[in-house]
Amino acid sequence: MIPPAWVWENGIVEDGDVLVLGIGCAWAVATWVRDRPASVALLARSVAPIWAVLIGREMSWGAVLFAPDHMTAAGPVFTSHHLWYRPAVTPLLVLLLGWSAWSAWRCRLDRQLYGLLARGRFPWPALLVVLAAAVGSSCAESHLPACVATLQNQRFEELAELVGYVALVAVQARVLAQCRTTAAMDATPATASAG
Repeated sequence: MIPPAWVWENGIVEDGDVLVLGIGCAWAVATWVRDRPASVALLARSVAPIWAVLIGREMSWGAVLFAPDHMTAAGPVFTSHHLWYRPAVTPLLVLLLGWSAWSAWRCRLDRQLYGLLARGRFPWPALLVVLAAAVGSSCAESHLPACVATLQNQRFEELAELVGYVALVAVQARVLAQCRTTAAMDATPATASAG
C-alpha cells in the first residue's frame, strides 16, 4: 500500500532504517559514557560497534551519499565497488567486530546474559521478531534456499528490515535496563552491610 519509491535504495523506509539504527547506536554510546565503569556500560560498549556496522551496511558503506550507479524499474542502484576507500571497509569491519568480541570476552559479559536468562528477564518476544524479520527479509531477497516461496518483494523486504531494527532496539533497551537494575540490586546489599 505504500508508494514503490518509498522502498527504493536510499528511500524513505531505508532512511528510517538508518534512523532507527542510529538511535540504537546513540543509546549504546550514551549508556557506555554515562554508566562507566559499571558492567552495563561494558555491555553497551560491546554492542555499539555492531550498530555502526549495521548503519554502514544499510548505507552501502557510504555509496548512498553519492549519485546512484544506475537506475532500474526498482529504483536507483548504489554500489560500493567504486568507492575509493572500499578496500579499507573489510579491515575496518574486522577491527570493529573484533573489538566488540574482545570487549565482551574481556569483561565477561556472558555472565550478565546468563543472569538475565536465569531470572527469566531476557526479551524473547522482541528477539523472535528480530529473527522473523531477518528470515522474511532474506526470503524477500531470495537469499534463503529453504524459503517456501521467494517473495521478490522490495516493499516487504524493506519493511521487514525496519520492523526488525525497531525490535533490535527494543531488545537492547530491555537488556540494558535489566542489567542496570541487576547491578543496582547487587550493589545495594553491599552498601547496606558496609553502613
